[in-house]
Amino acid sequence: MSDLNNYLYVCFGQINFLNSVIVDLQRKNEELKIKLKKLVLSEFNGNDAVPKRKKKSAPRLFCDICDCFDLHDTEDCPTQAQSPDSIPHTTYHGNPSEERPYCDICEVFGHNTESCNDDQTF
Repeated sequence: MSDLNNYLYVCFGQINFLNSVIVDLQRKNEELKIKLKKLVLSEFNGNDAVPKRKKKSAPRLFCDICDCFDLHDTEDCPTQAQSPDSIPHTTYHGNPSEERPYCDICEVFGHNTESCNDDQTF
């Protein structure tokens, strides 16, 4: 008999909970109906009671390299630019199927390792 009492106790608890949820939803529904009536009436009377939404502002600039806001974007970061003393990027636009001479000693294209005249050894 105690199992039945426990079962009924749980069922009544669930019923009470669901009833409280229903009551809350009905109250919110009534509040929204009143708000809607006010908005319709104010619009009908020519009042502009509907709040205007602000236009979203543009996103702030952020640099992932410098970790700073509003100075520049990551793509425009001055530290990302190539330094003047570094080797320039390749400008070779030849045939990709041709094998270019490469020197393993100098680590540059333009001549073979066999024809390198670099006297320094590392």
